[in-house]
Amino acid sequence: MATSVLPYPYAINSFNLTILQKNVISNSPICHSVHARKFGAIASPVKECQKISRITETHQRNGDSFTGYGSVVRNGVLNNVGVLLHSMDFTNPDECVETYAAILQNCRKHDTLELGFQVHAHLIVCGVELCAFIGSQLLEMYCKLGHSDDARKLFDKMPEKNVFSWTSMMEMYCGLGYYEETINLFNVMIDEGIRPDHFVFPKVFKACSKLRDYQAGKDAYDYMLNIKFEGNAWVKRSALDMFVKCGKMDIARRLFEETKNKDIIMWNMMVAGYATTGEFKKALQCISDMKLEGVMPDHVTWNSIITGYGQDGKLKEASKYFMKMVNSDYFKPNVVSWSALIAGHEQNGYSSEALREFRNMIINGAKPNSITISSVISACTKLSLIRHGKEIHGYCMKTADLGSDLLVDNSLVDFYTKCQSLKVARLKFSAIKEKDVVSWNAMLAGYASRGCHEEAIELLNEMELQGVEPDIVTWNGLITGCTRNKNGKIALELLHRMCRMGINPNRTSITGALSACAQVKDLKLGKEIHGYVMRHHIELSSGVGSALITMYSGCDALEVGCCVFNELPMKDVVIWNSIISAYVQNGKVIEALYSLRDMNVNNVKPDSITMISALSACSKLAALYQGKEIHQFIIRHGLDASNFVCNALIDMYGRCGSIQKSRRIFDLMPIRDLVSWNVMISVYGMHGFGMDAINLFQYLRAMGLSPNHFTFTNLLSACSHSGLIDEGWEYFKMIRTPYAMEPAIEQYACMVDLMTRAGHFDEALDFINKMPFEPNAAVWGSLLGACRIHFNPDLAELAAQHLFELEPQISGNYLLLANIYSAAGRWEDAAKIRCLMRERGVTKLPGCSWIEVKRKVHSFIVGDTSHPMMNDIVTKMESLYFEIKKIGYVPDTNYVLKNVEEDEKEFSLCGHSEKLALAFGLISTPTGTPLRIIKNLRVCGDCHSATKYISKVEGREIIMRDNYRFHHFVNGVCSCGDYW
Repeated sequence: MATSVLPYPYAINSFNLTILQKNVISNSPICHSVHARKFGAIASPVKECQKISRITETHQRNGDSFTGYGSVVRNGVLNNVGVLLHSMDFTNPDECVETYAAILQNCRKHDTLELGFQVHAHLIVCGVELCAFIGSQLLEMYCKLGHSDDARKLFDKMPEKNVFSWTSMMEMYCGLGYYEETINLFNVMIDEGIRPDHFVFPKVFKACSKLRDYQAGKDAYDYMLNIKFEGNAWVKRSALDMFVKCGKMDIARRLFEETKNKDIIMWNMMVAGYATTGEFKKALQCISDMKLEGVMPDHVTWNSIITGYGQDGKLKEASKYFMKMVNSDYFKPNVVSWSALIAGHEQNGYSSEALREFRNMIINGAKPNSITISSVISACTKLSLIRHGKEIHGYCMKTADLGSDLLVDNSLVDFYTKCQSLKVARLKFSAIKEKDVVSWNAMLAGYASRGCHEEAIELLNEMELQGVEPDIVTWNGLITGCTRNKNGKIALELLHRMCRMGINPNRTSITGALSACAQVKDLKLGKEIHGYVMRHHIELSSGVGSALITMYSGCDALEVGCCVFNELPMKDVVIWNSIISAYVQNGKVIEALYSLRDMNVNNVKPDSITMISALSACSKLAALYQGKEIHQFIIRHGLDASNFVCNALIDMYGRCGSIQKSRRIFDLMPIRDLVSWNVMISVYGMHGFGMDAINLFQYLRAMGLSPNHFTFTNLLSACSHSGLIDEGWEYFKMIRTPYAMEPAIEQYACMVDLMTRAGHFDEALDFINKMPFEPNAAVWGSLLGACRIHFNPDLAELAAQHLFELEPQISGNYLLLANIYSAAGRWEDAAKIRCLMRERGVTKLPGCSWIEVKRKVHSFIVGDTSHPMMNDIVTKMESLYFEIKKIGYVPDTNYVLKNVEEDEKEFSLCGHSEKLALAFGLISTPTGTPLRIIKNLRVCGDCHSATKYISKVEGREIIMRDNYRFHHFVNGVCSCGDYW
């Protein structure tokens, strides 16, 4: 009997149901002849099927519309199938089999799945035995028409399976991307003793190459050799491709050399394999060999070379061979060539160059494809070029092939989530008709990275309701997105949810989780994850190893992070970058620079990330000469093309007091991203050049760029440093209109600082009470700092109370309040604050200043006399005090926190670290040389006053950076205008 398989959602229509009922009753040839007369006698059902097939093929060749073609199928096949089935002579099994096969072939060919279901039902109702031939034809129909579940049900129940049946299933699975199932099916086929043919092996090798599963591919290849299966050219090409894709070039080379007739496809596979693995000499030698064999390289050959060099970051070489194609007499670069060059620049951090090459591509008349557009949109995303991204979006909408391309749509969702608003991104996401898991992942990661974790969770639930199963990429995007937005707690909750769903974390998940532990300072959980890594023998590769170092250093266990670093057997550039960054973030900036030296000694080539960390170390030390040396290294090694490096250089020069150099780098950048503008505005602000910051902001707007929250924070901070109250209010209101953003807590803190520094305390308090947030430490800290300037101890007590709750271990808040009490003569209250510090175990951070002289950084601590040149320093200070008092300097003893005599207070002021550093700089450098000093605390009023007079008597420019801002002292005047 036929296999009972009828689980299909399609019902048999009434017309065909009648036919099936009559066929069941009709058990004799006579009854068949009656049916034949009723529906019109057909001499040969098989010939009739062939006739119908010829009619439909003729309509296809003539280019008939789908409607016309469909009517032929309906009238010619659907209506006549009933006649064909009733005209079959069941006493002639061969003819019946041929008729069924011919009908099923037509169903497959003309995509008439419903008819195929009905024919399958006819087989079941009539009790026709499902032989291997009919079964394979029926199975082929389901496979070709993409009904994988129905095909698998039929396949599992087929009593006889021939090699054709196995091939159909493997071809279907391979086409759907179910590569693991393809390999599993092949193994079951071998176990059942079915010998594969020329159609089976290529599908298996393709599945192995897609999965990069070398072991499975080698097993299949060894089996092919064991059964002495020769294989045709197609089989050999697929085997070669599998070994190449799995990175086994030695085996691929042997197989290639054993092949007698090598075509251009096989040569190109070898070239691409060597180029992909970075063996460019062998790739180029392969091209020379193929020429000697009389096979000329084509587009694919040279595109493989360009792609390989691009992926390896060797962009000069990629451009060189691209230009060879440009100058070739045989062929010019095609869209693949341009796409490879553009993608190579974009993937290696040279987004500006990628856009330049795209512009050249358009000028040369080449039409971009979805891969090109995806790379260009990614470049716009990294550079925050909103206008350019929108223009490319508009171009895609006007281009039929790109307007509905899923790769392009997914890239645009990612672009809008990162560069504009999540609302626009969500609209684009909703407009995608057939979303894949990548679409969902892009939108989810966008929500997570922008801090919208509630929306991310809601969308994740919607994704699951729509039957799209989150994969490891989904969870990794959510976890890393949250960590990038400093939502470490949410990231760890998502990690727990992922594990509950039975998905084991991979290296990316672990890396994100360790970063989250560093953010929430959960050392215990970080150690547990470290234990998980060790128990599961997860390789401490670049990602996991560096994340462990970052986690321990972020959890105030830098020593353990150093132990992890020292125990790593292999230290690549990523690992070195992590330890240098850890030193910088923990204030060990000198150790960071020593590590940079050790990195070079160990022949590890620094990259742009290394340079950014090293520049940050120079910024914190105000080590301008070392910063210049690093800048020279960057230029020599071609690392200055990255916007990230250029932005770090702008910041370094700005923090080292060389604001003109910062602006020069900014002006010379070919394409500035929004970060570039933000950093330059910040530099102007910290130096007190508020109007320059405002002018740069206006220029930014004129360029068509949209500012973000960081832009406004830097701008408002600049207004605060310069006392630009009216301008500050104007830009604070601008956040809402026209930029449709809500001010963040940082912008509110800037406004409080702006008002309180100007002495507008009532207005500031009213502003604080109306804030939509709970005031944070920055808000109360601004109020407390202003109380010191305006000597307002009562309001200082209010601000300090809140700060003691929010930051109970920050010594600066206690000292600032004690300073205000001392200045007001309230010595008992000042003493109480010092007692409170002792009770709470708050340790005072000693004042420390640094100055770089002859490429060496010298540090001075308040009251410290250990410097070898201390006698000369003291002598110089005495001389300076004598000179500056003559022109009007009066020591401000209000900044001494002790109730002692005036002469003792004055002597105490002489030991402040910035004065020691200044005196040392004056006796250690040539006359007229600018001095650059950095201090870890805010400069006191007396030191500020003394330095103004010293700059006049010594004729020196003195640039001093405290923990709040820069002061440029020239000829007795400070750039802050005594407003700091």
